[in-house]
Amino acid sequence: MIIPMDGYCYKQNVKIIRSFADLATIALHRRNELDSRIKTFLGKCDLSIQNIVKLKCEVQGLMNKLNCEPSDLKQTFLNCAKTIDEYTYLITDFNIAIENLGKGSVDLTPVLDTTNKLIPKQVNPVNIIDMLTEPVPSTSNACVNNCQVPKPIKKRIPKEEQLLISFSSSSCSAESVPIITDSTAELTDGVKDISLDPIMEQIKNTNIPAQVMLQVDKQYPGVILYVDGISFWMATGSIDQTFFLLNQMAKHYKDNYVQLSLRHVTAMTYCALFDDECHLYYRALFLKLIDNDTSLAEVFLIDLGETRLVHTCRVQPLAPQFCIHAPLARCYHLAGVEHIDNEDVIKQFEQFMLQYLATDVIITIDDNTSESLGVYVEVVKTREIINDLVVAAGLAVKIDKNSANSSPRKGIPELSENSYDIGQDPEYEDPVLAVTGYHNRDEADICKHYTGGPQKTCFKGARCQKKHIVKHPDGWTLDRVTVPGKVNSLALPSPGTWLRVIVTHVAHFNRFYVHLATNNEDDKAEHPKFGVILPATTLPSLIRDMNSPATKISYKPLELAPAPGELVAALYPPDEQWYRARVTDYDRTIQSVEVFFIDFGNTLWVKEDKIRCLDTRFLVLPAQAMACVLGRVKTINKTVYQINTYLEPARAHLEKLIQDRKFEAYVTSTNYDSITVDLCDETGHSVADALAKTKLVQLYDYVTEEDTTAQQKMVVP
Repeated sequence: MIIPMDGYCYKQNVKIIRSFADLATIALHRRNELDSRIKTFLGKCDLSIQNIVKLKCEVQGLMNKLNCEPSDLKQTFLNCAKTIDEYTYLITDFNIAIENLGKGSVDLTPVLDTTNKLIPKQVNPVNIIDMLTEPVPSTSNACVNNCQVPKPIKKRIPKEEQLLISFSSSSCSAESVPIITDSTAELTDGVKDISLDPIMEQIKNTNIPAQVMLQVDKQYPGVILYVDGISFWMATGSIDQTFFLLNQMAKHYKDNYVQLSLRHVTAMTYCALFDDECHLYYRALFLKLIDNDTSLAEVFLIDLGETRLVHTCRVQPLAPQFCIHAPLARCYHLAGVEHIDNEDVIKQFEQFMLQYLATDVIITIDDNTSESLGVYVEVVKTREIINDLVVAAGLAVKIDKNSANSSPRKGIPELSENSYDIGQDPEYEDPVLAVTGYHNRDEADICKHYTGGPQKTCFKGARCQKKHIVKHPDGWTLDRVTVPGKVNSLALPSPGTWLRVIVTHVAHFNRFYVHLATNNEDDKAEHPKFGVILPATTLPSLIRDMNSPATKISYKPLELAPAPGELVAALYPPDEQWYRARVTDYDRTIQSVEVFFIDFGNTLWVKEDKIRCLDTRFLVLPAQAMACVLGRVKTINKTVYQINTYLEPARAHLEKLIQDRKFEAYVTSTNYDSITVDLCDETGHSVADALAKTKLVQLYDYVTEEDTTAQQKMVVP
């Protein structure tokens, strides 16, 4: 049954329905507006998080800026401290604003520092006469026996700490807002600062040892792993060690996968990278995060030599058991060739080298003074030399070391007047560096205001913390640090003398070092009386004295960086014994020193902390290693590349023939510091003839050069 409505009731219902429709539309619009504002806020929060992470990474990288010159260390430290304090104020303002957001406090919100006018306190009128006449109980502490009152000790109130850097920030901070702290809150904050994250501790303690330096003219087996332009990366030694390491890493991380946060990733130095293609983990050096996308990182695979852009979810902390071995890959370049500076030619060279990936080769080190080692590469299967193949393909130009473009009359072409341009010479501010090529960093600690005098100080007095040493007007330091640099050598025998020698070291295919064999036993020598110290007269006694417990304790480190020619005591790594050595080279970047052991003839790179000052009592005994040249032996008539491939096999074969063996040596000639000899074993067979049978060298006839100044000939037993 339908009841018709009158006009009034119908209009009222329509109005109510429209009002409900308007409310729903308004609510929907408000929700959409609030949702858009929330999204905008979340986007700004993400941007703030990225900026905070960027600030953390930048602050963590400030430590590397301290690796600078000593003269710039103070200014660099102040700049880094100023940057950290600026960032600290920013984060402090942000934290204070967040902590007091819900408290509703107006005084602690981060606003501009303004001075609030205090309401003057209302003063009640007081009658002075009433105050004087009104009785007040006594508060005096005076003694009734009229004892002398001790004078109060004034407590010294320390001044406020002077800020190293002052800021003119008008924002709310710890200096502008009085914040009440209690001991409980400080104790709680101190407990929170203690790191209980084992993953972070493992990341911070990760470190990989340095690689052992490869020796010049030595041959090493290897495998080419990666090619990058004119450089390529190889792994020397046994490749089985690499596969064993990769398999162990795959098994470990299969059961010990860790979910890392962005804080863990940014703190990494070394990491383990998962490869999706081969399902293996590689050791890698963490380089940096990508600025635009923090989920991507750039890493360098230390066992392959490849740089990759990977996702951070593929990165794991490197376990300690995988940090024992040094990086397996090294950077090399072809020696004896000069590459053509053309992008297309370099790409063709890279494609040419890619065909030798995972190929067994033998390399001969030609230069080890730079980060990229210069080598001659020989393919094991075909016995071809890649250096020759590259030149034959027109991808590089051969460098002929034997060619000389100048004559003695014209001089060196580089110094001729036509080609000499003074504008190309480097400019120097330090005269010592310009003359000697050496920058004396120790002079940065010398006071430039000191001009001499009995007070041994400058006008600053005791406040000056630098050394007061008189300097030459041209900048040379007049003081000197005395170091041993000279030791006597054995007298060279005359030509025509027969010697009995023991070979101690083989340096080249025709050069070696020997000891003169004597029948004197060290045990038969007279030992000094108790308390009497005499210098060693034989090599065994010298080695025994240098490695005695008392001598090891008395060794002192070097005062300055070792200089070429300086005599030092060096620790020989294979037997951990101290021997006399002469410094031949020093590399500050790897903190290693190249030394020549004067009593044995071998050359080796050792760490700087394995070098000590040599006492003068160890310089009495002459250097026992005598340099010898094998007579009647010379290189075969081949090209430069072929000769270099024959040198190391010839040296290795000579080492097998004569190393640590006793021979009869006939002196055919003498040089400035060496002798040319013909070695014969106990049966009378010549070593030169045995070496020539290998076809690695060839023989030539010699004539004995008689020494006309010698009055008599002798045979040394």
